Amino acid sequence: MHLDIYPNRSILYAHGEKQVFLEGPQDASTQKNVAKIKTALDGGFLERLIANVHTYDFSSLDRDTRFLIDSIVAKVTSEVGRALVGLTFLQLTIKSIVPEQCIRLHKGGTRSGAFSWQKGISMRTIDKLYNTPFLRKHGLVNLNADGLMMTRSLAENYPYTELYKAEMRGPFHEWISIVDNLENGKINPVQGLNYLLSVLINRSERFKRLGDAACKAANSIKNLSYGSCFSMLEHFFESTRYSARAFEVVIHSFMQAYVEMGFTELDLAPMTQMRSANKKHGNIGDIELKEGRNIIEAWDAKFGKPYLYEEIGELREKLETCPGVEIAGFIVNKGADRPADILARLEDARLLTGTEIKLFNFDEWTEFKLQNISMEERNKFGKRWLMATTESFAKRRTKLAPIDEPCDEWLADLANLLRLQPY
Repeated sequence: MHLDIYPNRSILYAHGEKQVFLEGPQDASTQKNVAKIKTALDGGFLERLIANVHTYDFSSLDRDTRFLIDSIVAKVTSEVGRALVGLTFLQLTIKSIVPEQCIRLHKGGTRSGAFSWQKGISMRTIDKLYNTPFLRKHGLVNLNADGLMMTRSLAENYPYTELYKAEMRGPFHEWISIVDNLENGKINPVQGLNYLLSVLINRSERFKRLGDAACKAANSIKNLSYGSCFSMLEHFFESTRYSARAFEVVIHSFMQAYVEMGFTELDLAPMTQMRSANKKHGNIGDIELKEGRNIIEAWDAKFGKPYLYEEIGELREKLETCPGVEIAGFIVNKGADRPADILARLEDARLLTGTEIKLFNFDEWTEFKLQNISMEERNKFGKRWLMATTESFAKRRTKLAPIDEPCDEWLADLANLLRLQPY
């Protein structure tokens, strides 16, 4: 197998066959395919699909296809795999509507100056308009709202083949095997699409049951002291997988409870998506408290990173473009490093921005926020904090906690801790 690249075409040699992919403006037949795809999707193709999937007969679906689809979904984690599952769903959808359309060529159009294959279609456009909104709406795959092609490795100007050279994280081999089998006719796209949808729904339903059980367990705990709640949540984010993101959610949930208890009159901004660039999105920290549109207080969670010299400089730059912030800083899970150079940099940043800047360990920050709160109120707060955390991971607070990565592992770990009470 090899791929030859020329100035105006690519040629794939695989399994004794030769495929030529010509570059240039979309040809007339492909434009008709695009129109057919958009007409079907505008006409509710995906909504009809999900309405009828529970009655679909999968008995004729071959075992190899089942294995590939089961594997690609099973390998989704909070870090990798979601974009490839979303892309697989898109490619199966395209093939289900127009079986003759090539799904190796993900760029196509008539605009001059933009890269295009003559028989390629703009999967980025179709995904953003139809595919990603559908998957997000029904809670099937938690993709970036801007679409799966925000994963830049999927957008390289090469055909989707086994020789696709962009650095891929996740179930690449399962995905490209599905693409190959769709192109060579070994997978019936309608069967494959229905089966993938069914697998995603089953995963979602299991998650809902897990969420129900975890929320019930959290709500049923009686006489929970604030100290017990603190210890449980600290143990949770220190021991679960992908602790850094779990730490962010626990801290944001603290502030959710803080606002709900009336401990501040400021408004809490929703969590940002994982890997969101703070500068691009105008964020100062993972937690932001606002008065109208103005950020008054901001905190950035730093798990496992006690020395923050560079981060303090970056915070100062953000604050210089966002005047009016009264207090900001960092929350380290433990072991915050405060040598002389850090203290000097904190003071320089304060003098330059006029913002009070703090560096706290997790326990120091919680005490700082609760310093004027009575023990009775703290105990009530602890239960509210635990519920906010559990409900956030269970996707019950999506307006404030739109966690786009899968939460099942975190929720399972949290549910286990809840069952192991008392702490």
